[in-house]
Amino acid sequence: MKFPWTLTAVIAACYLTVVTQTSALTSCYDNELVEMTGNDEVIKARVGNINLPFCAPYNKEVREFIKRYTVIGVKESEAMLGRTSLYFPIFEHYLRVHKLPEELKYLPMVESTLRPEVRSAAGAAGLWQFVPSSARHFGLKMEGGLDERLDPYRSTEAAVKLLATLYHEFGDWMLVMAAFNCGSGRVKKAIRYANSRDYWAISKYLPVESRRYVPSYIAAAYLVNYYNEHNLAPKYPSYQMQETRTFRVYTPLTFQQVAQVTGVNSALIKALNPSYLQQYIPANKNGNFVIVPASGAVAFRQHLAKKAGLSVDKVLPQGKFKSSYVAVPGDRIESVAMLFRCDVEELMAWNQLAHREVVVNQHLLLFLPENNKKVKP
Repeated sequence: MKFPWTLTAVIAACYLTVVTQTSALTSCYDNELVEMTGNDEVIKARVGNINLPFCAPYNKEVREFIKRYTVIGVKESEAMLGRTSLYFPIFEHYLRVHKLPEELKYLPMVESTLRPEVRSAAGAAGLWQFVPSSARHFGLKMEGGLDERLDPYRSTEAAVKLLATLYHEFGDWMLVMAAFNCGSGRVKKAIRYANSRDYWAISKYLPVESRRYVPSYIAAAYLVNYYNEHNLAPKYPSYQMQETRTFRVYTPLTFQQVAQVTGVNSALIKALNPSYLQQYIPANKNGNFVIVPASGAVAFRQHLAKKAGLSVDKVLPQGKFKSSYVAVPGDRIESVAMLFRCDVEELMAWNQLAHREVVVNQHLLLFLPENNKKVKP
């Protein structure tokens, strides 16, 4: 098809205008990034000072993602920073338990912007964006209105196990991150093509998304550590979303029942427990995690005890005082028992626990000797 020269000239002029405007806009963003920090060398020095599981470079790819986080997508970055208060303690807990670098907690910022409800076109879901096959391999359930890829505890434990497996395979955290994103098979193929195990050397043989993964991770870490320097302010969720307690529940419950017991609306319970797609918590002999606002924790515990036919919350054993403890990242039941000078079996009985796992923010009931009051938290 032939085009009139006048029309061609008009199209060319429009294209030149768009390219010029885009170039000017990019230059504007670059200048703004430098102006907000005083000097591009300052950003480079900051990147070098971030504690990461590898030596982080400051190249054009990293610079581009820092610009996206701190200049272009400010509102999204501030909202994501606010959500770190909900999920970083959970990430830190499992990373400590499995003895992996705590700085891997920045990965879900890249995967999901810390929104568990996010789903990809490829079928990935949750904070860590598990596809169904990988999820099932690491024991996550996706059935009967339950999708544990959306459970912040279950999915994080599975992700940490996967990261540990990949590190055993590759021994390099940048390669591990690439494999976490696109699979170990593609990374091995890229290593063969490049005849190198250096991430930056093999990256051109990886899918486009995977090439961006490590630079985006470095930029996310930069954002968390230096958002103040860019005049960003985290937009934290409500107090009831942030200040929560976690329980292990073995019998079925509806969100409406949980809401009534805790004195909050069911929409809040849904936001705190996104893995229960039908607002129903099924029975589970191993226990399901239920997150409730801290303000309703005591009432919820009493409700669970009543359902189980127990009166342990009502009758105080002679010579004991009742207390409670909220688990912190890295806690194990053995360390909690040692802290309060009691037996693991007692802790399990007081809290109706079927096994010994303790997770961050878990609300634990204690009955301690009167002479133990000096260690009461």
